[in-house]
Amino acid sequence: MGKDKLKSKNIMTRDDLVAYLETVLAGLRQGTLILDNEERPLILRPSDSIEAELEIKQKSDKEKLELKLSWVPNKMQPLTPVATQQQAPVLPSSPLGDEAKKK
Repeated sequence: MGKDKLKSKNIMTRDDLVAYLETVLAGLRQGTLILDNEERPLILRPSDSIEAELEIKQKSDKEKLELKLSWVPNKMQPLTPVATQQQAPVLPSSPLGDEAKKK
């Protein structure tokens, strides 16, 4: 398995963010998150054990919530072609706008 990375940062409406997070939650429930990348899709297979880090900051002029999830991929799920995984939620390549950076 290679190393793929995508970062996005931009401003979006609260409703757009809620819709995106609901798509992420649906993927977590199903056990497959698919990120539709320009080059090829990134497929994440969260395991039943997920490490969650939450950091909340509040200043007089800004509030911030950071959520970081990490896991060892679920090896029990077969690697099937993306075309057969249409039922899994597909996340847009840049849900947060045009400032996506891929490394």
